[in-house]
Amino acid sequence: MQHNLKSRDIWTHGGGWPLPDLLRSALASLLILAKQERAAYFASPWITDFELFDNRFRDFAALFPRAGEEPWVRFSDYLAALSGKFDVRIITTENDRSEAFANIPVLKNADRVTFRTTESKFHEKGILAPVFYIEGSMNITNHGVRVRGEKVIYHSGSGKNLPEKIAGAYLEFDRHWKTLV
Repeated sequence: MQHNLKSRDIWTHGGGWPLPDLLRSALASLLILAKQERAAYFASPWITDFELFDNRFRDFAALFPRAGEEPWVRFSDYLAALSGKFDVRIITTENDRSEAFANIPVLKNADRVTFRTTESKFHEKGILAPVFYIEGSMNITNHGVRVRGEKVIYHSGSGKNLPEKIAGAYLEFDRHWKTLV
């Protein structure tokens, strides 16, 4: 079967909205999918909490009932909501920032959010889901999303089976996940 794989390169030069907009759109799309068997992966040497969805006008209240009244929906709130549809697997390194993120109560109380740490030389950065793969230089932090100059490639696909790029990323992420304890 032929796959329709689309890619988009995004360069940021110390700010701007293309990258945060892409993340909001791609990540929100996962919340409207049916429950999934495949995990969603978030991999970055550093992961922190940050304001992800501007909810000052309650634009995202329906997607986040627990945080619907808040002016901003944070990344941690998003992952907790996503865990209702996906196993959420987070791969990071041992560092103060990522450890603080892992200890946020909403994440610790989410049944299907799991953190695994890897060696300090780990430098893989990406967000992988059945319908897209975001890869590039961006750490999953406020600075990575909004401040630093980054380049990411967004791959999206459709078709009965996973597009080759997304399937290949799943093979690698699943393999790496199994090696971590």
